Amino acid sequence: MPNGKPGDHPLNDMFSHGAHPFPPDIEEMIWRLARIDPMLLDQIDRDVSEWEAGRQLDAGRAKLRELIAGAKPNPIFGGRWPV
Repeated sequence: MPNGKPGDHPLNDMFSHGAHPFPPDIEEMIWRLARIDPMLLDQIDRDVSEWEAGRQLDAGRAKLRELIAGAKPNPIFGGRWPV
């Protein structure tokens, strides 16, 4: 279970600790998705450990592109991440 410490979850490591656990293009797409609607990160939560390990990267890129293409700004967050 994530506890906020470095190494507990790839997304936490990236957003909170400045780590770069993913290839640069995937990291950029994750940031883009988070800026549109951080709630959409729940849809990739099960995938990020695979991407961190260098597996399923092409499928991950496709999934992220699809999520970004269909994403709408979440007015609760107003395009700001982290809140």
